[in-house]
Amino acid sequence: MKLPFKTYHRLIPVLTLLLLILAAGVQAQERAVTIPEGSFHSVLPEVEGEPHQIDAFKLDTTAVTNGEYLQFLKANPEWRRSQISPLFAGSDYLRHWEEDLRIGDKESPDQPVTRVSWFAANAYCGWQGGRLPTLNEWEFAAQAMDFENSTEANRFSSELIGWYSAVDTNSKSEVGSTGIENQYGVKDLFGLIMEWVEDFNPPVADDISLDCGTVGRMQGDPTVYSYAMSIRYITRMSFKPKSTTGMLGFRCAYDMSANEKEI
Repeated sequence: MKLPFKTYHRLIPVLTLLLLILAAGVQAQERAVTIPEGSFHSVLPEVEGEPHQIDAFKLDTTAVTNGEYLQFLKANPEWRRSQISPLFAGSDYLRHWEEDLRIGDKESPDQPVTRVSWFAANAYCGWQGGRLPTLNEWEFAAQAMDFENSTEANRFSSELIGWYSAVDTNSKSEVGSTGIENQYGVKDLFGLIMEWVEDFNPPVADDISLDCGTVGRMQGDPTVYSYAMSIRYITRMSFKPKSTTGMLGFRCAYDMSANEKEI
């Protein structure tokens, strides 16, 4: 059965939008790298014994940029600053941009987008055919660092603790600029911004509170690196899904396809 010409004409914008979404998703995943399956130990106090098992997945090499997020807003007007529901973001959502679709001169298109809520980050990753990485996936990727010796590892961790203690939300460099890269080519997991994960506020014991003493209690492995990791966990636990701070951005993860798993 043939459709009337008017019907075809009306379908063109819809089909065009679908093709753009599919193309954006394919392009995004081309920039991601594969993180192979493995395991790691968490710093959470209730996790004991067997390490967390992580299935292979893909992860963006860099955080999502202002320029990339702008394209998302053009295609999804409901997530623009003037239109987003207060249920999904705090009042500071993208407040550093000049307008809905104008980043402005104070921000670079290649800087990581910040002041986005967990809801908005989820929506963006879904638009790209992905999702936010789970907490364990992000931490597994973060542990895949190469150090020549323990001295170098401790030096890096000490610098990391200092950065977590005073994240400069007003001065961000462009993505890929930190020089920090894990074994698989994932950049800027440290030293640029904090990043949303799917389960950013994991369940912990009832007597855990967000204070300095908690850090020590969470620290299972008495190393400088695990101490830095503990600070990161606790910082995440202070966020709410609507949080929109200058330190918070994100990157996306992607499930492996059946064909990729067989390779």
